[in-house]
Amino acid sequence: MTIDNRCREQRQVAEQLFMDFKSTKPGSKEQLRSLMTLSFLIGMWSDFFQREERRMNAVTALRAGIEFS
Repeated sequence: MTIDNRCREQRQVAEQLFMDFKSTKPGSKEQLRSLMTLSFLIGMWSDFFQREERRMNAVTALRAGIEFS
């Protein structure tokens, strides 16, 4: 999945999260749920970038192997 696709996939959730957080009382159940959702989405990005890094490292290793052959 590309970064663009990931952003599109999460956009609606992020917009709802923002509205829930912005329009509710500080410390409310909705705000806490919004913060937990934000934390989850950040974790998903971390996983995404770790997978991308491994993928790019594999591509780099393959290219290096081809260049030295």
